[in-house]
Amino acid sequence: MQTTQRTTGLLRRDAFARIAFWQYMAFLFLLSFVWVLEILDIPHRAFGAEATAFNLHRVCLVSAAVIGAAVIAIGCTYEQQRAMLRNLLRGCLYCHRVKTADGKWEHVDEYFMKHYPISLERNACPECEKMLSDVNGKSAGPGGESAARAPAAEVS
Repeated sequence: MQTTQRTTGLLRRDAFARIAFWQYMAFLFLLSFVWVLEILDIPHRAFGAEATAFNLHRVCLVSAAVIGAAVIAIGCTYEQQRAMLRNLLRGCLYCHRVKTADGKWEHVDEYFMKHYPISLERNACPECEKMLSDVNGKSAGPGGESAARAPAAEVS
């Protein structure tokens, strides 16, 4: 019971583990499909092909190939995602630039556009929106104009 809760908690916290879990489930489905095809002789029943006897050697060989492909695919995907995150963690706190593998610094938007087919959408979180509205409210003068934009008083 405790192991199940620990695994479920890990999947909730670690997005990479969640992706690896669903990849694992897809390969498990593929593996079960291979066995069902062999045991029930689906090509014979569905397509009228010549009936074949159950071949343990063939199904084990195909199963080993599926398991090998699963280990390679899930492992590579997991490591690529972790490498991407490590690159983002090597970013500048102030200018939002990311240090690339060749030592150059690129803005995070440019980095994503070069390396990943996604677009970034930037918004302010509720706390920052409140802070910005407070800052803008304090700097506003009478009539809603900012103190910096208000005309300077003439000196006589």
